[in-house]
Amino acid sequence: MFRKLGLAFAGIGAAGTATIGALTIPLLRRLPEQSRASMDGITTIDNAVEACRRTQLQGWDLVAYAQHLAARKFTYSRLNTWDTPSRAFERGMGYCEQQALALKHIYDGLGIETRPVFAPRCVFPAKTVDDMPWPGGISGHAWLKVKIAGEERDVCPGSLANTSGATHFQVLSKAHSWYPWLRPFTHLGSSLANIQRDMAARRSLKRAT
Repeated sequence: MFRKLGLAFAGIGAAGTATIGALTIPLLRRLPEQSRASMDGITTIDNAVEACRRTQLQGWDLVAYAQHLAARKFTYSRLNTWDTPSRAFERGMGYCEQQALALKHIYDGLGIETRPVFAPRCVFPAKTVDDMPWPGGISGHAWLKVKIAGEERDVCPGSLANTSGATHFQVLSKAHSWYPWLRPFTHLGSSLANIQRDMAARRSLKRAT
């Protein structure tokens, strides 16, 4: 009986993985051929940490510099939804969790205390995602809480207009702390959401033409 149940769950898991893989193909086909993007000689997170150190900035000035660097390096995208944060940083593209955790790696290298958080309901303005219009609205989001000298501020690399303590989105629900053990679940959930949103955007674009 237990063997049959195990085989059944394994079969369901394999079918689910195959389905998700098939749904991801349209995203992967649109990935740029260039898999590494350099900005002012910065390609990897280690490069970014060294660039931040060279500024000799301290405190919130250093926080702002690193946040702006990450925002410049990243273009918001759903296409590389399965990339790790470090790999997404190398590509120069990715969604909010990849962006936030890549910036956390930079802050970790600089010895800056951070706490990743996520909220299931945030309001965003309209923007273009992967060359397709997105009307904005309510969506889940991940960003960082950065603490210096006992003061904690919201820091998000999702927009060049963001500064420490000021973001381009409005939080409608409670922000929860994000822990490393959550990564498989939040990554899977975000990837499924990215697939669904991309499919909806392509359908909308097709209806408009």
